[in-house]
Amino acid sequence: MPSRREFIQAGLAASVVPVAFPVAEPARVASVPNIAALSSHRLTHVVCDARFRCSQAVAIEAARLGLPVVSIDGDISDFWFNDLAPVWSTSPRAIAGLTAHGPLFCLERFGWDHGLRVVFRGVHRFEDGGHVEHSLAGPFRTIAAAHGTLVSDDWPTQLTRLLNSCAVTHDTASTTVRGVIESELERDSDDTLFSWVIAPKHAEPATARRA
Repeated sequence: MPSRREFIQAGLAASVVPVAFPVAEPARVASVPNIAALSSHRLTHVVCDARFRCSQAVAIEAARLGLPVVSIDGDISDFWFNDLAPVWSTSPRAIAGLTAHGPLFCLERFGWDHGLRVVFRGVHRFEDGGHVEHSLAGPFRTIAAAHGTLVSDDWPTQLTRLLNSCAVTHDTASTTVRGVIESELERDSDDTLFSWVIAPKHAEPATARRA
């Protein structure tokens, strides 16, 4: 398990590592599948950053769904040492969240040591005029479902449901969806937000895509 010194060093690295994600063409699908029945991992924690109102909205929906919510203010050290590390050391479990880049950077690297990977990643860039650009990569069926849900102004609620129903598969895709923001969720920070699912890499067999 990483020591506190290694943890701090990882956090410092996260603050200087440049992040660039290409904009992908939208995934083409004939219909949006019912992914709720395809979840292969029960989320043990949903990490939300109390500094961001969109993340607060994710926390509210996660709690409504009966998922354990972890509230942070950008620092995940207490969560890691007191809660997550003991669980992952004995039985790696899936977690999800909507945070800044730093917490994702640390948790992704610590997950590697326990056989976990980021299986879904969303980059949410806020634009002027009440719009948000969602750049997504992950299981094909989850990405397909995003086209019918993240365009709405309650996208944090819809995003929470996507994270909770994310099935780990070999069949992956990427896309960019442009949506709108409710007035009360207007950005209160210039930070780009990241949604993610970190899970054991136990994928089901690939399935044929719908074109």
